[in-house]
Amino acid sequence: MVNRKQFSRKFAERYGVTYQDADQICRNAFELLGSLLYEEKEDVVITGFGAFKHKKAKAKNVRHPSTGEMLVTPERDFVKFTPSELLDVKED
Repeated sequence: MVNRKQFSRKFAERYGVTYQDADQICRNAFELLGSLLYEEKEDVVITGFGAFKHKKAKAKNVRHPSTGEMLVTPERDFVKFTPSELLDVKED
C-alpha cells in the first residue's frame, strides 16, 4: 500500500520535480477531488483511470446484533469508484 507521502516521492522522482512541489500538487489534486465529490456532489470521470459516481443506498430494516432489536438505517449517499478498462490488468 502506498500512502500520500510515498506517492508524492514517487511523483517527484518520475517527473523530476522537488518533493515539496510534488506533495503540494498531490494535496491540491486530492483536495479538489474530495471537494467535487462531497461538497459539490459532482460525478468525476478521469479518462484512463476511472469514474467516481454518486449512488444512494436505500433505507432498510436491520437487526441489532446484541439486542435483537429491529432498527431502520436511513437512506444515505455514497461514492462508488469504477476503474477504467485500461486499469483492468489481469494477472496470470
